[in-house]
Amino acid sequence: DGDPHFVVEFPLSKLTVCFNINGEPGHVLRLVSDHKYSGVTVNGKLIGAPAPPGSHKQQRTYFSSIAIVVDHQRRAYIEVTPKKVILDGRDRIVLPCHTTMAVDSDMLSVAISGRSNVTVTVGGNISFVILLHQYKNPAPYQRDHLGFYIANSTGLSHSCHGLLGQFLHEEVGVAQLPAQGDSNPSVFLKVKDRSVPVVRKSRRIYSGRQNVDCWFARNNAEKLIDGQYEDYVTSHMFDTGEWPHGTNKV
Repeated sequence: DGDPHFVVEFPLSKLTVCFNINGEPGHVLRLVSDHKYSGVTVNGKLIGAPAPPGSHKQQRTYFSSIAIVVDHQRRAYIEVTPKKVILDGRDRIVLPCHTTMAVDSDMLSVAISGRSNVTVTVGGNISFVILLHQYKNPAPYQRDHLGFYIANSTGLSHSCHGLLGQFLHEEVGVAQLPAQGDSNPSVFLKVKDRSVPVVRKSRRIYSGRQNVDCWFARNNAEKLIDGQYEDYVTSHMFDTGEWPHGTNKV
């Protein structure tokens, strides 16, 4: 949510980790990739905005649209923007985001809570919540955008990947190196066979209604995520290609 700020809870490890992705406007990022098993893929498109005054960043990026593709028996998709939801299942339906309604179509169901959020449920055991952020009088650095949350992942496989999907069935640990001289102790996350330097941060989620403390990984989540940022950039919103380096689980 936000300027792609990612917050990942590791239920197996009872830890919360966060990171930023400083993407490029126009890039489409693979968030969840489970095409081979559950048939579900989630991609998000980035939009750019100038950074606010006094910021150390040159620009901000946000998600301007989210596509959820389901390719199980037959292909269907939902595309969400801050203003409308396109549901392409049995029929193609366009729903405005300022209303409150629910629609079912084959494997997919969508529930819109007017101007607040969109809940997409796949097959009863996978659900995503997409927050709608709209501004009546936006400042120059504000853009209508979306937040993306995985609400129920029980239907996603252990081979699930993507910027968020790769963490669903992962365990991490925290290790601390003693202080050297005047420096503070160094804290590392142990992810697979990698050591990731982290610092303690606080993040506001769900439109600022909830505050979480998390271990923050710098530099576009270097070492925390499998591969590099560029590996998660896809060719278009409905691209369901597999993670190029094999599955997440050995």
